[in-house]
Amino acid sequence: MDEEAYVLLLSTSKIILERRYILKSSKKIIICMLLIVVSIISLIFINKNTNKTFKYKGSTIALTVDGNSTTSFPASGKYNVTVNCNNAKGRWNPKTWKLEITKIIGTVTCDVSFNSSVTNLTTQVNNKATRDENGKRYQGKNPDNYIWFNDELWRIIGNIPVCLTGGCASTENRVKIIRNDSIGGIKYDESSSTWMGSNVQSLLNTCYLGKISSCDSYCYSGSTAKGTCDYSSDGIDTTDYYGRMVEDVYFNVGAGDSTETTAANYYTQEIATHATSTSKIGLMYASDWGYAIEGYTEVLGGDARLQYSSDKNWLMSNGHELTMSAYSSSRPLHATDVGYLYNFLALSGYSIRPVLYLKSNVYVVSGTGTKVDPYRIGM
Repeated sequence: MDEEAYVLLLSTSKIILERRYILKSSKKIIICMLLIVVSIISLIFINKNTNKTFKYKGSTIALTVDGNSTTSFPASGKYNVTVNCNNAKGRWNPKTWKLEITKIIGTVTCDVSFNSSVTNLTTQVNNKATRDENGKRYQGKNPDNYIWFNDELWRIIGNIPVCLTGGCASTENRVKIIRNDSIGGIKYDESSSTWMGSNVQSLLNTCYLGKISSCDSYCYSGSTAKGTCDYSSDGIDTTDYYGRMVEDVYFNVGAGDSTETTAANYYTQEIATHATSTSKIGLMYASDWGYAIEGYTEVLGGDARLQYSSDKNWLMSNGHELTMSAYSSSRPLHATDVGYLYNFLALSGYSIRPVLYLKSNVYVVSGTGTKVDPYRIGM
């Protein structure tokens, strides 16, 4: 090999070696850059999903809104809210828009989550109520149908057809609720079972509705016996948070035919006639009472079999209680303390529990429907 060829060979070998070195170095640089990028992304992801905390009335709060960690509650909005606290009981109050922490026994930490994906109350009732007869209804001894309304416990009867237009050419379903406790013993009327204009209908819609402190005109617990009717603290204000949720409806006011019958037949009688004007507050129907008895389809009169079934009726909790259903034109029906329905003189006084329908855009803020964790609602 001559000298020139030898020099050319050495030069070519050197170039090849340099290229190989550059390629190896480039691969190392690329790998290092990829590792740096992955590390940065990982740090961003970890930082984004690590809950920040803040102090709220001495408690440590970890808050997320639609999955994103934040240190301040939303100013407003439509949310489902879950609260889980250690060493305390926590809940979100949609009316006051505040976190309430009670039963503190030590250092409190709470995980609070706001989720803008909410469930309409109608959907919740349709999914949970187990009786599908003229609406979706709750039945049995103690279903999870508790709801927090008007700053007190109420219970959900069901998602029930109701008239919203005059003449009642058609109906729409609305969630129907009843107050958990009686507001006292009130007489139905003097001698008529007609609902509109009766003593009890007037009291509920002019005194209880409106939070009136004195209701002497209608406050009778019997024919002439005066009761105490101060609803300034536990009545419903139509302009406040809960009052605005109440639907105006044309109540069913059909009268019976002076015979004891089944829930289905009472329902047919009730819907045969409707009020000619709207109102907000009523009482339960005879059909509501019957449908609440788990699996019961027989006559709702003084039958021994019904008395044995009364332990399966969640509505049975306030002794003798008025319904707004009529046995005849002069005798209303009331639920007895042993579980069956009975007709009575209109001037007799029995306990009453207000009943109303909620508007269709009411949704669930929190809760599972139990007595200790009732549904909290928004609109």
